[in-house]
Amino acid sequence: MSETSAVQRPMLKYAYQIGWEYLTRKEALQRREGKGEEKLKERCFADVLRTQLIKLNPGVVTSNNIDEILRRLRNIDNTIEGNREALNWLQGKQSIFVAQENRDRNITLIDFNNPENNIFQVTDEWSQKGVIFPNRADIIFLINGIPVAIAETKGEQKTDGLALGIDQIRRYHNQTPELLAFPQIFEVTELWNFWYGLTWNTNRKNLFEWKQTSPLTPPLQGDGNKITPPSLAGKQGGLIVEREKFFSLDR
Repeated sequence: MSETSAVQRPMLKYAYQIGWEYLTRKEALQRREGKGEEKLKERCFADVLRTQLIKLNPGVVTSNNIDEILRRLRNIDNTIEGNREALNWLQGKQSIFVAQENRDRNITLIDFNNPENNIFQVTDEWSQKGVIFPNRADIIFLINGIPVAIAETKGEQKTDGLALGIDQIRRYHNQTPELLAFPQIFEVTELWNFWYGLTWNTNRKNLFEWKQTSPLTPPLQGDGNKITPPSLAGKQGGLIVEREKFFSLDR
């Protein structure tokens, strides 16, 4: 059984079952702005993001300032510092000046209090054209058009599958950091085990296994001895909030 059919598709199926909209590779590429290979440079779904920003920020984000907000998001660096800035955006800590009120107002990218107001999407085989090298991620989870998590799936027959998955994330650091500008969490699984950590911290001691005994993680969904991937903390992207707990860890 291949990696795709044994591991990748079950993860996508589970995500769909709990409410994530699945987009094929072609559909996801159509969502990314640009023409031709320019689409492969885009790191988000700008159309979804534009709509959600206006919806979640009435009177704050308008047609007059939406392009400025998108410009700031697109200019986020492909570094760990840029990733921290992305976290601030996701947590609603970035602001924009509202002339009518003569003051700065914080911008909401994700409505954590009302999850139904968000758009949850997942896609596979996400190709990213980087300055250094192009790469393709197995699975990308997006909330309101912004990638929040990246997953690498490896075949269950590979005894070193988890190590290979983590090495792949490290390869993105060196070859295509554009893939890791926005995602806050990475996951690696080979069907039997499920590990996760911060996208810019792959130190082995700072990786966590999804299990019931851990105070950091909710219970797994069991299917015999096989692990069903978790729901990213109840679909709201709760892991994004937890990320601050990990910033004190050694990089």
